[in-house]
Amino acid sequence: MIYISYLLIFYIVLSFYRLIAGPNFFDRLVSFSVVSVLVILLMCILAIIYRESYYMDIAIIYSLLSFGGIVAFAQFFNREE
Repeated sequence: MIYISYLLIFYIVLSFYRLIAGPNFFDRLVSFSVVSVLVILLMCILAIIYRESYYMDIAIIYSLLSFGGIVAFAQFFNREE
């Protein structure tokens, strides 16, 4: 399980690089979505490893907030054009 956590952290770093160096807004938005999904997966794996249920609660709240943020950014960018 620990190796999966390291692999997820590696993918988070790669996606975060695309978030910073993305050529346009939509690439950055998709990479932000990927980073948030990978962080949610990492929180769920940590909840299983440490046997703490509040990590799952935090992951659920974070998923709702990140989904709302992504929809808000997409609506804001769509309205400008």
